[in-house]
Amino acid sequence: MNRRPLRSEIALTASILAIGAAAPSWGADVVPVYDSTQLALGRYTVVKRLGVEDWRSSFRIRGYADLSAAQQSLVNEAARAGADGIINLTCFDQTDALFKPAGYYCYGNAIRIRKMP
Repeated sequence: MNRRPLRSEIALTASILAIGAAAPSWGADVVPVYDSTQLALGRYTVVKRLGVEDWRSSFRIRGYADLSAAQQSLVNEAARAGADGIINLTCFDQTDALFKPAGYYCYGNAIRIRKMP
């Protein structure tokens, strides 16, 4: 499916990536978001697949009124899972007005960064 990203989605993703680049200076309560080009594949381990790991996601994916709330939900879930960061964070707008109200949903991978020897 080809979908054009929303302008607000592009701007918010760019700001999150800019913040994620400064992640080492953050406290333990904040989980940084990394772009897939910032970490090599062997540099991290996936802790949890956020937004789609549960069996309930086959039937319903929770939507949020705005993009920042959808992304913050994944950051909070990653923090509860004990992750060091999130990679491959992707968000979409819901357009199925028949079954779901308009809104946003996100998914990504909660990761732990491997310590280099």
